Amino acid sequence: MGQMSFYSADALPRAISDLEGVLCAGGTMSFFGRGAAARLTLVLGPPPPPPPDEEDEPAPAPAVVPDEPPPAAPEPPPPAPQRVWEDGIDELPDDDLPARDEGAPRHDEPAPPPEEPDPAPTAVVVDPALEWRAQALCCAFRGRGVPADVERLPDGRPVVRSAFRADLVPLAQGWHTPEGEKRLVAPLDLDGPRLRLWVLAAGRQSGRAYTLGLDPQAPGTHEPLLTACQRAGLGATLVDDPDEPVIRIVGQRRQRRLAELVGGRPRSLFDGVWPG
Repeated sequence: MGQMSFYSADALPRAISDLEGVLCAGGTMSFFGRGAAARLTLVLGPPPPPPPDEEDEPAPAPAVVPDEPPPAAPEPPPPAPQRVWEDGIDELPDDDLPARDEGAPRHDEPAPPPEEPDPAPTAVVVDPALEWRAQALCCAFRGRGVPADVERLPDGRPVVRSAFRADLVPLAQGWHTPEGEKRLVAPLDLDGPRLRLWVLAAGRQSGRAYTLGLDPQAPGTHEPLLTACQRAGLGATLVDDPDEPVIRIVGQRRQRRLAELVGGRPRSLFDGVWPG
């Protein structure tokens, strides 16, 4: 067994700065008031695809009906008998009088619109991998003295959110400009504990490679994080996909290096998440 790295998560004490690994994966910070406290939030998983638009569906082709001769016009009915009164006013027979319906609505009172049926509830799909990540991250937050809760978006995605805390302000200031734009203010020292939180939030096996998910809403952080991974000896490459950008690590030696840095496996582990 090789010697444990000095930068491994198992060799370093836990610290609030480890939560920078969550910010690598897509976490965001928000300030409270005038910046006296800050909160860390991570939405797990990409948004679901929009449902298909019914208007975009092609209309069915009209059925082909063979030509038929037009129907013969009906013969007009014989004129109704009329009786002439002495003053010259015609009297209509009883059959031509309109029927009276006491329950029919009056012309000056519009009929109530038909009731629309309630829309069917949206089906929420729960991803077990995301549920595992949410619980593992909550444990990692609590292990660093930062309580966190798991909430849920209407589409079913879990959200890990801490409380507003004064000790999270330096973390927010290191990852956000005064205007609120997310970026790395200073170069990141990517050690084992930070990588461990990054793996918990967005790491997975992808074929022969291992990938670390990035924040698609903060493209300015991608190149600095790639540089940090390369300085950590991971020999990574950047796949800058607009929807799912990732840091890609290929090769057994580099993946063993990552597994050494992130430390021992959690007791409960979801398949395809942990490196090595």
